[in-house]
Amino acid sequence: MSVSSKQRNKRRTALVVSVLFIAAAIFFWRVGNSGDLPTAVAAEAKTVFPSLPKQVEIKESQVEKEELVDDESIKVWQEIQARPVKTELHQSLLSDLAKFHRYPPENRAIKNPSQDPITQTHAPDQRTTHSDNGDALTLWTERKFYSYGEVLRAYAFQTDSDGAKVPADLTALMVLDDQQVVGILTFSDTNGDLIYEVEMEAGSYQGQPLPAGIYKIIVDTDIDGLRDAAAFTLSEDTGSYTGNLRDSLTSEGNLLIEAEVEILEQGRFYFRASLYNDEQSSIGTTQNALQLPPGRHWIPFDFYGLMIRDADQDGPYLVKQLSISRVTVPRTERLFEPGYYTERYSLEQFNDTPYKEL
Repeated sequence: MSVSSKQRNKRRTALVVSVLFIAAAIFFWRVGNSGDLPTAVAAEAKTVFPSLPKQVEIKESQVEKEELVDDESIKVWQEIQARPVKTELHQSLLSDLAKFHRYPPENRAIKNPSQDPITQTHAPDQRTTHSDNGDALTLWTERKFYSYGEVLRAYAFQTDSDGAKVPADLTALMVLDDQQVVGILTFSDTNGDLIYEVEMEAGSYQGQPLPAGIYKIIVDTDIDGLRDAAAFTLSEDTGSYTGNLRDSLTSEGNLLIEAEVEILEQGRFYFRASLYNDEQSSIGTTQNALQLPPGRHWIPFDFYGLMIRDADQDGPYLVKQLSISRVTVPRTERLFEPGYYTERYSLEQFNDTPYKEL
């Protein structure tokens, strides 16, 4: 192989590694916004990219790592841009990199409500299992995250091979952390709609307190192979939103939303907010991470001006969802829907410059 060929191969390898690194960084950021990372994917990612920060560990050093990712991605963009001939892949990469740097890394545009990462995190996980002869069991919990004292509800129903709901005798085992059987739950159909329900106080079983952890409600029917489980997390309530919000326009031309929280226990907390034009017209999300002591605090959420401009509608804007989580074992996560509308703003008031010019 000639020297020039070797050099070209080295450059090609370096380019591929850089692009993979950026793709991994983007992937991890998106996963951090949208919910949990599958175990198998996480294990593989740690093997391929061992130096990337963990999904939930946002430390001061991460700022430096994010800057390195930005610098590396800009170098890749410049190298591709300098090529006299660009392939379709090159053009696609240039477009993706420009979109990646259009807004700050904590901001993410969402085209429709189903893409809202807060919705995705808290949406009930409805599961359906089919038997060999076409019967099916559908099972879900009303919520994924519970604090002590809240009302926990789980639902289930069976269908026949034609998809019609059928009467069923449904009981379940409640299991803690895949190891400890807590007890038996009996489903009942109180209104005759053939959707069976069980209700209990989160954190208590037959008057006995339960430890925090990840619980599974395992339903095993009398039909061969028709068995499934729904999971929920029980944790201490360490903080919540008070319902007080305010908004303003920053000197940089961004929309600043501040929401008050009450922290019950010191720790590092992760906050997310989603902004809409109305209930069904989404704009984007932002997030923040802070170490906080007990007490009341105002949490700032900065929505980049260009992201609002790209939605192409004047205000007022709706703060549709807020979430607060604390990375503990088990993880705490709470959702709040404030129904808060901002003051009236016109698009011309917002910044129209990409976060990073490439």
